[in-house]
Parts: sequence; structure tokens; C-alpha cells
Amino acid sequence: MSEWRECVIGEYAEVMGGYAFKSANFQEYGDYPVIKIKNIASGTLNMDDCQYVSADVASQAVRLKAKKGDILIAMTGSHITQPSSMVGRVTRVNSTAEAYINQRVGKIVSRNDTLLNVDFLYYFMVQEDTTYSLANVASGSANQANISAGQIEALPMTVPCIEEQRAIAEVLSSLDDKIDLLTRQNTTLEALAQTYFRQWFVEGDCELGRLDSISKVTMGQSPSGTSYNEDGVGTVFFQGRAEFGWRYPTIRLYTVEPSRMAKKGDILMSVRAPVGDLNIAENNCCIGRGLAAISSKYQTFILYALKEQADQLDIFNGEGTVFGSITKDGLNGLQIHLPPENKIKSFNDNFAALDEKIESNSKQIQTLQKLRDTLLPKLISGEARVKL
Repeated sequence: MSEWRECVIGEYAEVMGGYAFKSANFQEYGDYPVIKIKNIASGTLNMDDCQYVSADVASQAVRLKAKKGDILIAMTGSHITQPSSMVGRVTRVNSTAEAYINQRVGKIVSRNDTLLNVDFLYYFMVQEDTTYSLANVASGSANQANISAGQIEALPMTVPCIEEQRAIAEVLSSLDDKIDLLTRQNTTLEALAQTYFRQWFVEGDCELGRLDSISKVTMGQSPSGTSYNEDGVGTVFFQGRAEFGWRYPTIRLYTVEPSRMAKKGDILMSVRAPVGDLNIAENNCCIGRGLAAISSKYQTFILYALKEQADQLDIFNGEGTVFGSITKDGLNGLQIHLPPENKIKSFNDNFAALDEKIESNSKQIQTLQKLRDTLLPKLISGEARVKL
């Protein structure tokens, strides 16, 4: 086993601040996308809502081009009290598309790949202890925290020999690769079902009908705040969409005074801005006033019917109110594509198995994520060692 050396990040890596593009440079469409804080604040790179610059403008920021595998860090964000958007969140570029890095987004690069493996560096940076260490030294106002390149480079770390770094990174990368494969498979399966729904019912000029003609809506009601706990005591409780994942919500709270309940398999919809986001209840759970539970004997059909009405639901996010919302009457009367029951049953029977595969994959993803999150701090700290 190799000896581990104590150092600071700056001995082996450099933090490069993003380019200060002018606001006038940004375009809704253009030659190259720009990665801003909002695109990495959640800990993943999300370019669904991005701005662009022209090739001429991009040529001024060549050194700050993002390439696949680059490590990016949010140098501005929230304080520790808001961990979902906390300063110091790290993500990795997962696309080969050419993009450029905006100011307050940092790029962390190894000074010498024979001394510091970039994958090992990524796993050191992405662990929770590192993020909290950076957030603790952040400065700024009550609503905004900032860290500098110097503060990041001054962060202590311990490193083994390059061979052990690579071995550690390979263990963690193999888990992430499996998670990524299952995630992409789920995305493909859901897109397939949505495509068939559109072909069968939307492009086929299917009639519209009320949601409550084929399903039951239960509006959430929040129990007393004193009944909440994070210790697993009582009933799983979801207040709103804050706990939503790609398809299934993350369990964070429990309540000993459950009021309105959703059953396992019910569709959970956000009824407060943003209205219309969907998840599925993996277990019986209590739902707060930010959610509604929708149940039907044709759950698969209803899920894709609701997804198809995203634009219609989005109307409730802005009309006449500061915070968008939808009432029970509005949800019951929501117009969805509603073919004859034999066609609903046919779609449901054909694609329920596909949704079961998505559920199975999602459970595997959760298991792999827990394993990775358990191993990560142990391997990065040297508490657990990898045989060379």
C-alpha cells in the first residue's frame, strides 16, 4: 500500500474562473452555448435553459472552453442553509458539444496528470465534506455566498500514489457508469411510451375528456409542523415538489400525524408553482398542500396523458397570481386525451410492463447510489483501501 501525502489542492490543481461575457453578448440562439451558475447549481450539468454566444465572441474565451470530462464548480451559490443550491457544488461536463464557461463558474484542472488523476480529483471535489468545507469559508450577503479560486486551491487534501488514485477512481467510475446506463435506459423507455401515446391518441385526433371521468384526485393537506421528523418515525411525508426526482421522490421527512394519503403507485402532481410536475409514489405516503395524488385503474395511461398536457398545466403557473396553483376543481376538469375504454386498456396493458422495467431500474439506481455514496468518503480518505 502506498503512503498518502497531505497537501492542498493548489499544489496539484489549478482553478480557472470563467470568462466575463457581457450581457449584450448573450443570444437566445447562437453558435455556442454558455455554461452559467444556474446550469450547474443543482450538482448536475443541465443545459435545457441556456444562452448562446456567436463564434466571434466565443473566440475571445478559447481558454475557457468546456470539454467532456472537465470538472466545474459553482463559485457563487447559497449558504449552508440551502444545500440544494449551495456554493461549491461540483459537476462534470458530460457532452462533447462545444460550450464556454461564464464567470463565477470555475474549471478545475490537474497541473500534472502523472501526479493527480483527474477522476480522483473529481471524486474528492464532489464529496459532501468538500462542499461543506468550501461553503464554510464562503463570504457574501445573506442570500448569496461566494468563494474564490484561492480558497478552493487552499483546501487541504490527502493523495496516494497515482496508481492508487486510478484504482480508486475506477471503482467509483464503474458504479457511476452503471447508474448512467440505467438512467439513460429509463429515459429511452419513457420517451418510447410517450411517443406511442402521441401516435395513438394525439395524432389520431382523439377526443378530450375530463380527468375525473377516469381517475380520482386527492388534494394534499399538511399536518402540523411539530409532527415532522427525519428519524423515520411515522408515515413518509412529501410536502411538495422539492423532494421530486426524475420519477420517484426522495424520502426526507416523516410525520406522526398523517392527514391526506397517497397510495403506492399513485401519480403525485405539484399543484403549486411550478404546477404540473409529476412523480410516482413508491410507497403509501402522506402528501402536503403542495401536491395532489391521482389514482386510476389505468395508471400508466393516466401518467402519459398528463405528461402530454404539460403546456395546458403550465397556464396555471402565471395567470393572475403571484404564485401559480391549481385547485381541485381545476384538476378534476383538466382536459386529457380520452379514447374509448378498450383503447385505454390496450395502451395500459402494453406499456405497464415498460413502466415496471423503469421501476426496477430505478431501484437498482438507488442501490448503486447508496453503495457509491458509502464507498466515496472511505476510499477518498484512505479509510478503505484498494488492492493494487
